[in-house]
Amino acid sequence: MPILAEKELKLRKTITVKKNTTAETANARPRWTSEEVTLLKRLYRTHSNAEIAEIIGRKVSSVVFKGHRLGLSKGARRLREMGRENIRRRWDPLKEPPDAS
Repeated sequence: MPILAEKELKLRKTITVKKNTTAETANARPRWTSEEVTLLKRLYRTHSNAEIAEIIGRKVSSVVFKGHRLGLSKGARRLREMGRENIRRRWDPLKEPPDAS
């Protein structure tokens, strides 16, 4: 193989590797720090996923997934509260406002 062709082949491999690396880093998610995991473990049973996400500064889906991966679960009291919140959210908009007359 001529020397020029070898250099060109190496250059193409380098460019391909760099393209793949940048594509991976563009979609990479930030790693969870040990402080974030500790905070998640402490708050998970008693707070909503939305509240935890806001406190930690992550997406709700990220909090849910990490909680699942760690084997965390909501406490019974929190589950009852979540049920009531969901019912209120669904049924309150359907109530008609009282007449002003």
